Amino acid sequence: MFLIRPARATDLAALLELAELLDSPNLPHDRAFLTRRVERSERSFRVPGPPHAEREYQFVLVDDASRVAGTSAILSKHGTPDMPHLFLRVGQETRASPTTGVRVTHTTLQLGASYDGPTELGSLVLRPEARGQPGWPGKLLSWARFAFIARHRACFEKRVLAEMRAAIDGHGRSAFWDAFGRRFTGMSYTEADHRSASDKSFVLDLFPATPFYASLLDEPVAAELGRVHDEAQPALRLLEQAGLYWEGELDPFDGGPFVGAEVARVLPVAKTVFGHVAEDAPPESAEPAILSTEHGGEWNAVAMRASREAEAIAIPEEGRKRLGLCPGDPVAWTPLPRSQRSRRDG
Repeated sequence: MFLIRPARATDLAALLELAELLDSPNLPHDRAFLTRRVERSERSFRVPGPPHAEREYQFVLVDDASRVAGTSAILSKHGTPDMPHLFLRVGQETRASPTTGVRVTHTTLQLGASYDGPTELGSLVLRPEARGQPGWPGKLLSWARFAFIARHRACFEKRVLAEMRAAIDGHGRSAFWDAFGRRFTGMSYTEADHRSASDKSFVLDLFPATPFYASLLDEPVAAELGRVHDEAQPALRLLEQAGLYWEGELDPFDGGPFVGAEVARVLPVAKTVFGHVAEDAPPESAEPAILSTEHGGEWNAVAMRASREAEAIAIPEEGRKRLGLCPGDPVAWTPLPRSQRSRRDG
């Protein structure tokens, strides 16, 4: 059975291995960065507080042998005066010539910045060998973050955002960046992507301040705008099932979409029920759910079949032992997403 818990300093080596699989601004393969992230995370879990750029919550997924199989994070505030949230707003502009009868509608890309941004979900990586294993590890890694948000609503903004990774080739290049960002900055995608983890001012300084016509891009590049990397499709489906949707914004580095929603409208947040462990075990027909608790002083969660009647939540004995719970102890129930095809997949 997989369990998700806060990351610890002793998890650093495992986090570095996971970061090598992703190597994104949110989770770069950088020991110094990850050391600081875990330190901030430990402080944040120890004393949760209002949204702040320094409050970051890094989770790890562990198996029965306590081996780290994955990680994910919540950044309580993404977008500040020092590190703004940057995006390309997708719009349309229609031009017409009465003398020729030609009418053309262009897709436009306009750089924007938010200095008082939302909460961000990110850093989700699951080891390939853990995918498809019993215990719904991928769903737990993604949706357990919503269970934590539901418990600590005051610690997060009213909106939540996630950046979806776009297609990157085997050499770490982004066709969109090469056709767009590199022309204005002179930097490679890797250089710009890594620099943006600590400094985004160069984008605001060097990118065009006026709308840019996507039709000026090569057709294959323009056709990829807003498309998600194949490996990120499962993560996108889970977020869509939670109620997040594309908001008309793209990442200015790789052209991938941002998806977001009002936290109050996010399904797993809205449907989380706080109750206590029931005396009885759940029926075999019980639906899978996330069971989370802070009983014992640390937030932990598992995914397993459980049932509830009002605030009485029936959990199998195995789950009680994994979470260190007895009948009557406080526990939260959050539904797990059901399997379904993504709207983007048709």
